[in-house]
Amino acid sequence: MVLFLDIEGAFPNAVPKRLVHNLRKRGIPSKYANFVNSMLQNRITTLRFNRYSSTPIQINNRIRQGDPLSMVLYQYYNTDLLDIPKSKDEDAMAYVDDTLLLAIADNFEVAHCKLADMMEREGGVMDWSTTQLLT
Repeated sequence: MVLFLDIEGAFPNAVPKRLVHNLRKRGIPSKYANFVNSMLQNRITTLRFNRYSSTPIQINNRIRQGDPLSMVLYQYYNTDLLDIPKSKDEDAMAYVDDTLLLAIADNFEVAHCKLADMMEREGGVMDWSTTQLLT
């Protein structure tokens, strides 16, 4: 049985401090993690439409969607999802904001229970969803 997760608003809701934490946790050299950190700091945007321009707005979250590096950065942002499977009958795969959780079992009920456990266990998907919001 497979459960597909599509992370809504992935790029605009990414927390830079969490991304840098995940880069360091995965052994990315400090000079690269520091580069990403500085790249995502002190950013502003201005909204423009018709003849109106807003005052500059500080951007605290987000990975710049469309930036060639953004796809790689988001892979690191959600990479902890790949650590959730704990047995040979469980697996996970991810590409950017799409994740697949796999449970192998002899019947639907057991597979369903395994998927529910991957969602609800300590360090599971529900825990991941709240820790990713931490700054």
